[in-house]
Amino acid sequence: MTEVPIPRKIETVLLIAIVLVAIVFRFAAFTQVPPGLHYDEAIDARLAQAIHSGAWPLYFEEGWGREPLYHYLVAFTFNFIPDPTSALRFVSGVLGLIQLLAAYFLFRKLFGVPTALIGAAWLAVLFWTVSTSRAGLRNITLTTLATLTASAFWIAWDKVQNARDKGFIPPPSHRTATTQWVQVSFILPGVLLGLTLYTYQPSRVVPLIYLVFSAYLFWRERALIKANGKALAIFLTVALLTAAPLIIYLWSHPGAETGRAFQTEPIKALFRGDLTPVVETAVATLKMFTVAGGGDPQILYNLTGRPLFIGLGSLLFVIGLVVSVVRFKRPAYAFIFIWLAVMLLPNLVTAPAPFFYRAIATQTPVVLMPAIATVALGTWVMAGIARSGRQSVGVLTGMGAMIGIALLALGQTALTTWQDYFEVWGSNQEVRFQYSAAYAEIAAALKASPDTTPVALSGYFIEDADPVIFEQSFNRPAVPLRWFDAREALVVAAAVTSERLAVPAYTPLAEELKSRFLKGVEPLAWSKEFKLYSVAATPVRAQIAMWRCAACPARFNDQIELTGADHPDRISRADGMLSVLTAWRVLRESQPGSTAIFIHLLDERDQIVAQDDRLGVPRHSWQPGDEFVQLHRLALTNVPPGEYRLVLGLYNRADNVRWVAQDRSGPPSGERILVGEIEVTP
Repeated sequence: MTEVPIPRKIETVLLIAIVLVAIVFRFAAFTQVPPGLHYDEAIDARLAQAIHSGAWPLYFEEGWGREPLYHYLVAFTFNFIPDPTSALRFVSGVLGLIQLLAAYFLFRKLFGVPTALIGAAWLAVLFWTVSTSRAGLRNITLTTLATLTASAFWIAWDKVQNARDKGFIPPPSHRTATTQWVQVSFILPGVLLGLTLYTYQPSRVVPLIYLVFSAYLFWRERALIKANGKALAIFLTVALLTAAPLIIYLWSHPGAETGRAFQTEPIKALFRGDLTPVVETAVATLKMFTVAGGGDPQILYNLTGRPLFIGLGSLLFVIGLVVSVVRFKRPAYAFIFIWLAVMLLPNLVTAPAPFFYRAIATQTPVVLMPAIATVALGTWVMAGIARSGRQSVGVLTGMGAMIGIALLALGQTALTTWQDYFEVWGSNQEVRFQYSAAYAEIAAALKASPDTTPVALSGYFIEDADPVIFEQSFNRPAVPLRWFDAREALVVAAAVTSERLAVPAYTPLAEELKSRFLKGVEPLAWSKEFKLYSVAATPVRAQIAMWRCAACPARFNDQIELTGADHPDRISRADGMLSVLTAWRVLRESQPGSTAIFIHLLDERDQIVAQDDRLGVPRHSWQPGDEFVQLHRLALTNVPPGEYRLVLGLYNRADNVRWVAQDRSGPPSGERILVGEIEVTP
């Protein structure tokens, strides 16, 4: 609590200013930072689209398991913001603003106006809260719902206390038994607590905050708890009933979250008697607040190693933490400290650590610490001067100290956040890669044209992540898409005279392919992130139609056909690498799955002396009639001079089962076919 009065009009103006600053930090450069979509964001967008199309899930097992509340919000937003990326960013930004306002009113009730204003300002400009409010991830719903729950709980508890001193238990003479109206007031916080469990896995320890706090109150104010036990029971019962559908689902689907088993390794080690992993994760988590280099090391979520607080903010956080511990006997401070401690538990005992997103539910109590410290320092200055008999001077000096400390710390934080997030993090090449900035730019270039000819997209994760990301970035079903890795393949869609090739800078077109099929072709559009070409399909087909091989045409599993190959008849070992081009035609659609073409160089004893395994056109992208060229590279460093045979086949990577080969002779011929013969010279 503080004795410094702030007129309501000034409070309102300051709150509006803080909210406006928060809006700027959350919506500036709306589509530029982050520079595109991350795979997790794309999954969340796709799940939201399923809801928008009529699904009513309690839980998603996709992506290691995801609670659906965020997706329902995004699905609703699609009604007026159809672009998936914009819808995700908008929902996260709004949730961040709701968190700020809920935190403000919670802080105001517990600690007074100055602490509330300063705490809200920290929420507005802290790097951590800004970044989580701009990422299209469901994690933000946890910190927002946790803050709303706390605010609603204290509104209800204030009725129980029936006192003006917010955060303090009233004296016995003012205590009254819980009325029916007071009991009803605990329904809303109960609903909010239950809904919190539909946000993100760490939410499952949020109820522990209120159980521990109830135990604290039982220790401190046993009579009041006994008199109002029914109200707390209503609160927890409503929460349980609200969360019951999700609890029942997870109980009846024990395999829904097995993909996250690796994160619990520290706990498993603890049960085996090994304390080391838990100690390491706990120490790493505690260092994330103020220790340089101790922040989240994942560039996806943070500037590598950047702590939550920098400069004066670090000192204020520590002071605020100490003040909260010293004042632990006051329920307001105890509640905030318990909240912080409980919601750090998921980070303290799971891997990897530190992980800012797993600790996201601590955001509200964390930003409160420097606010508590600032007001405490100002109050101490005020009290020290007042004791000398200069009351008015003490008030002015204390307020000046408070304002000065707040402006200095918050100003420093706002400037470093803006620079570190928008300028440094947003332009980091690894960040741009992780957030698929190239696909965002390719999608924009394609949307700017009315052309609907097929687009072949190159990528690094073409079997899983890249198609999901681009689907959400582009969102144009009328344009046929194919996927390939330009570093090793080139695909031509069936029955087209031309197509467009979109090639990100990190998967440049192999020179062996470019010199043959795109010689002299200039890009339609380009940037440092990508190049977009228009390619005539007929010359490509004509060129590969001239290729031959010993067993061609050869079919594999009746899904794909080898039509020819191009390789030298003789090569010097000094060249170091043998490049082989194979031509393929898709016979029918295939089920998604990781498959590879193996090509072996065999000696006279049928021993493998060189090999290459790859497939640059994933099976999920195959359409009947599509043709593609695959580049194979075989190292010749350890190959002695001599005569060799080239053979190839396909196999599934998951189980190493080879596909059945059928060469031009007709019947199945085993698991591989002969491509040709090569002489290796010295």
